[in-house]
Amino acid sequence: MQTAIKHGADATVILVKGLRTAVPALFGVVTAPLLLVALPMFPRAVEPIRSLANVERARVGRYAERTVENPYRRCEGRHWQRVRATLGDPALWRDLVWLVVHGIGGTIMGLLAAALWPATVTSLLLPLYWWVFPPGTFTAVLVELRTWAQALTLPFLRAVLYAAVVCWVVPLWARGQLHVARWLLGPTCRARRVEEIDRLARSRSEALESHGAELRRIERDLHDGTQAQLVSVAVRLGIAERVLSTDPDTALTLLREARGGIEDSLTDLRSVIRSIHPPILTDRGLAGAVRTLAGGHHIPVSVRIPDELPRLSSSVEAVAYFVIAEALTNVTKHSRADHAAVDVDHVVDSEGARLRIRVEDNGRGGVDETAGTGLLGIRRRVAALDGEFRLSSTVGEGTVIEVSLPCG
Repeated sequence: MQTAIKHGADATVILVKGLRTAVPALFGVVTAPLLLVALPMFPRAVEPIRSLANVERARVGRYAERTVENPYRRCEGRHWQRVRATLGDPALWRDLVWLVVHGIGGTIMGLLAAALWPATVTSLLLPLYWWVFPPGTFTAVLVELRTWAQALTLPFLRAVLYAAVVCWVVPLWARGQLHVARWLLGPTCRARRVEEIDRLARSRSEALESHGAELRRIERDLHDGTQAQLVSVAVRLGIAERVLSTDPDTALTLLREARGGIEDSLTDLRSVIRSIHPPILTDRGLAGAVRTLAGGHHIPVSVRIPDELPRLSSSVEAVAYFVIAEALTNVTKHSRADHAAVDVDHVVDSEGARLRIRVEDNGRGGVDETAGTGLLGIRRRVAALDGEFRLSSTVGEGTVIEVSLPCG
């Protein structure tokens, strides 16, 4: 019984708080035709309805523990293009249906749910009223009391009826209200498919851009570094060949310089190879590679990564390594921090297996993602694997980079 009462109380809270949107929606039922008439002249005339619907989405999302996504299409272009896009958006008409359903039904259910609690208490007190007031002078709502037998039975029966409605019917009202709101205010299956297609198209575009940027970087490194050094080695070897018979000492010096140039070229080639897929990932796995990477910076970097971290696909490990390396490079160069922390964890939840990465520093913060290519490169690499990237950088409070990579 206590559980039923608690469910009834929770449902009453949901319905009463729903009055915050139900009463304005009831008013909107009257004014909606005026908004639709004004729509051809003012495309933003539907903004009040959308704002109210967004408030309801947030409320439903809190109680249902599931976010109700915004289903509206983008309205861009000239005036009439925006008007046509607004009128052709199914979400607008679903909002209007919700306006009528929630405005009328939500208001009635909210008021009834709020009134049932004091009505139940009043019914239980009716025998006391009957005892205080003379017979025939007190008439209760819906129950007329004329005898003591009626006073001792009918009010209690009515209180039981009210309590039953509160405990079992009101929760059904609340669940129905949340379900209808999710159904009308959330995106349709078709809209979800369109959004998923757009998201995949953006992800593919970002992956291609990231791949192209990597190719251009490798080409630039090989052209400006390795190729230039090899040309210099070839020139020295050519000169050494000519002077070998006449000036052996000069030829020996040139050969030594050529050997040094070849060693520099090999170093540059190793650097390029490591940027494509670091060999340390193959040799020691992500955990060992991250610890080695953290130890190569001049500021203290604490690393928390499980030793039993499973081996992941090469693409996931490469992106994770790049994210951490780029983030720590930014910390060293730009943040003025004296400490950084790297947190890597492998979790399995309802969405599948994911690798979560968090890089945090205590620097000056205020990072502008559009000011450089480092964070943009991280975002593109993460998007290529359909991952999630979040940046938090408040001025004076440091910077936090969070990445989640699917690795099922």
